[in-house]
Amino acid sequence: MYFHGLFLLLLSTLALSNGNTLQGTIDIKRLQNILQENVKSKDITALYYSIKGLAELNADIPNICENLKTIKYDTKNIEQVFQLANAAAISNCQNSLKPDVINPATQLLEKKDATIPDIYHAVYTLRAFGKGSVYDKEDALKNLIQLLKKDDSPANYGYVFALCEHMGCGAWTASHAEGVLLAADESDSKALHFEGGLPVTANLLGSIQRTYKNLKKPSPLTEEQRYKFAEYLLSRRSVNTPKGASLLIEAATALADDVPSPISIAIKGKKYITSDSDTIEFSISDLIGRPVKFLKPEEVVAQSGTRLADDVVVLSKQPLTQKANEPTTFVLNLSKIKAQYGLYKIALSAGTKTANVNVAVLGEIQVTSVEVGIGDVDGTTSPKLTTVAYPNKLTEKLQADHLQKVTLKFSVRDKYNKAVLVQQAFVRVATASGDHETIFVAEPDNAKAYKVELNVGGIAKHLNFVSGGYSLTMYLGDSAVSNPIAWHIGEVLFNFGKDANAVGAPVTSAPATYRGLLPEIAHIFRSPEARPPRLVSDVFAAACAAPLLLLLLLWARLGLNMRNFPLTPSALVFHVALGASLGLYGVLWLQLSMFDTMRYLLPLGALTFLSGHRLLRRLAHDKATR
Repeated sequence: MYFHGLFLLLLSTLALSNGNTLQGTIDIKRLQNILQENVKSKDITALYYSIKGLAELNADIPNICENLKTIKYDTKNIEQVFQLANAAAISNCQNSLKPDVINPATQLLEKKDATIPDIYHAVYTLRAFGKGSVYDKEDALKNLIQLLKKDDSPANYGYVFALCEHMGCGAWTASHAEGVLLAADESDSKALHFEGGLPVTANLLGSIQRTYKNLKKPSPLTEEQRYKFAEYLLSRRSVNTPKGASLLIEAATALADDVPSPISIAIKGKKYITSDSDTIEFSISDLIGRPVKFLKPEEVVAQSGTRLADDVVVLSKQPLTQKANEPTTFVLNLSKIKAQYGLYKIALSAGTKTANVNVAVLGEIQVTSVEVGIGDVDGTTSPKLTTVAYPNKLTEKLQADHLQKVTLKFSVRDKYNKAVLVQQAFVRVATASGDHETIFVAEPDNAKAYKVELNVGGIAKHLNFVSGGYSLTMYLGDSAVSNPIAWHIGEVLFNFGKDANAVGAPVTSAPATYRGLLPEIAHIFRSPEARPPRLVSDVFAAACAAPLLLLLLLWARLGLNMRNFPLTPSALVFHVALGASLGLYGVLWLQLSMFDTMRYLLPLGALTFLSGHRLLRRLAHDKATR
């Protein structure tokens, strides 16, 4: 089970693509199922986005007019009014709603403090009932531009671009679209999206794509932007709400309808071939799984195939075959290399796009026999070898003490009896309960033969010096092997000498590799020293403050002589800086750390030094002139 899971894990990492193609598509069928399950929801938001998404897919929309009559919504919430009106418009159920449903939209447009999102929802509410022309006035765009100056977020630009679709100011959208696209946020240098996530990204991509299509202009998105926006949408493809599904469909369709469309090249199904199956299928499509526009089947070619083990080129410019009735599926025949098991890198091209994909040619391995022997560590006697054929076990238990070693020799061969190397070759030594075990790596020699030597005295510490019976198990695996091997070879009795413990007996010592629970460590911090009495602290504080108090009393009695105080900037700066330094020491005593104090004291000290030096020069000059 261990090697089977490892084998699947390695295969799951085989597909690698370069930066100018995608490695997946949006599952439109799954999204459509989400929309159809919520098309008769009692929640107005879920209902609206279900209808909107199905309309985007040109799917059948059931009759929901009766649902719209009874569905609950907040008349003070213009967004919910918008959703109700547009759900009715898409499903041709306007007559099922009361005429006063548009009153909130009309009232909102009369307000001077209406926001851009409110204006968008109000205008498109009226438009759903054929009354959108109420906002088709000359100063409408000027008003929106003034509002954008207050808040030029990508979300507001998306609403204005959508309003321009209605008002006929697509030229203004075209003049600002490139700048807005440059404001997109980038994640890990791989994906682009706008602040606000999927709703804002879908609104902007959709409105920009529709506007440029109506203007018959090429898309403003660069190839790099297309692929990075597509990567973001692929990261959001697990959405499971009607709103998320509808927005994802809108954004993905906008990118897929763009020219040139982002291309996905991915392995379809299994990522390996065997002696019985020699073809790999590739899916080549746009972002939503449709055939790529203007891509001819003969333009899908495996430019090269390279064996990763030795960089040998095994195929060149081999065309793929388009599968019948599946225009997005292309088949690569690898029958020429199915006898050479290993990992291969295939450079695949579809038109002008290329991708590197790794595939595995899986082979079968076999171990015909293993030679097991026990000899002295110092080599004074030759080991007595016992041969075991796979998948048999040793007929008797081997015995070895701490002065001996156990040697295992074997070779791995492929289906054609050729000696091969595998990525993983281990020998596990463990008790029946699994409480004590250790694993050794088998290393090959120049002849591709594997050998493991188990020095009994050396491995004792790994097995906690527990003498007794241990099983020997061999594990062989490789990412390009279809039948990884786990072979229980037999039993061996280890005697670790005077430091040994019997199996099942209490362990007398716990070396560094001991895996059991160790005794809990309890630590008690030293109790703090007792503080002096309050009276002692107060007397000490008064004694420290006595010099300062004496200075203040003398100043009060004798007065301050300020006649010789130089009224110069340097004198003022010096005394202020000196006072600030003294004050900083007081703050250090109250709350600052030593490092914080040093950070503040360095500039104050420099200022005190420079101003004091200048002040002394001035005093010396004045004394000399007198």
